[in-house]
Amino acid sequence: MQLLLAKLLMTKGGRTLLSIVVVVVMLFFLMIASLLLTEQKSPSFMPGSNVSAAVLRYQAQIQHELEKYQLGEHLALVLAITMQESGGNTSLDVMQSSESIGLPPNTITDPIRSIEIGVKHFHNVITLAEQKKVDINAAVQSYNYGTGYLDFVAANGGKHSEALAKQFSLMEASKLGWASYGDPLYVAHVMRYVGAENGAVATMNGSYKVIYDEMMKYQGYPYVFGGAHPQTSFDCSGLMQWAYAKAGIQLPRTAQQQYNVSQKIGLDQLQPGDFVFFTGTYDAGEPVSHIGMYVGQGKMYNANGQGVVFTDLADSYWQAHLYGYGRVANFSAGGEAK
Repeated sequence: MQLLLAKLLMTKGGRTLLSIVVVVVMLFFLMIASLLLTEQKSPSFMPGSNVSAAVLRYQAQIQHELEKYQLGEHLALVLAITMQESGGNTSLDVMQSSESIGLPPNTITDPIRSIEIGVKHFHNVITLAEQKKVDINAAVQSYNYGTGYLDFVAANGGKHSEALAKQFSLMEASKLGWASYGDPLYVAHVMRYVGAENGAVATMNGSYKVIYDEMMKYQGYPYVFGGAHPQTSFDCSGLMQWAYAKAGIQLPRTAQQQYNVSQKIGLDQLQPGDFVFFTGTYDAGEPVSHIGMYVGQGKMYNANGQGVVFTDLADSYWQAHLYGYGRVANFSAGGEAK
């Protein structure tokens, strides 16, 4: 048999056959190596967020459920809620939605059922929040507290805060005779999974989403003084002028001029899409020298010496140069410019 095989390989046809076999084997091992490399490079978290792979496996189902209620723009937020509720592992009640229908915790043992009920609960708190004219963070907190918190926020200024959440928790715990009630820091715990740069994702719809999405195209571009176009890159006011024009909002050219045409607001009124103005960041020859767009969670998006980036407003440099806040469009009602 070995002699026959040796004779066969000495022929032209035998050598051709051997070559084909070698190529097939090589292709097979290359395919295996490629799959292994892909697996190694597969992200454990959603880009720009801290959502685990165990939660991301349900992304399509969560998106499907959200679309039933026309809430698809809240995908990142609901993934973050799911991350918080499940701890990022393979919990069967992935959205911890048993309690929202009056069942003991973890009664639901089907992840898909948990998502169906969890998204429905999310839809309920979002809808009630809109009806009661409270902010979306109040709705997020209500996913944990229940809808009674929305009435409490509506009666206390209409805007969620950790102080209000703690006050409500103490009130409910006392009423029920419990040692504690819910998680007063639930919003902060959820938002850490949305990702710092996506703090405004919960309100990204309509005109604001157009502006935000346009600005995201240029993240990492260099700062160019006088730049007002993607081909030249941008300075601070050039970026605002370019992106807001995509939503039909025409702005003048400089930071000072944009300050002049904006409605002046206080810190307590600040919402995503509003402007933050600064002074003395360079010798501009006029009071306002820099502008950024507020995106939520204490951050702004702007073009500065580090390029087109997200910036923490708590940074001591920016606090020292803070000049004021302004609004050229109200995006709070359905995300449309008003």
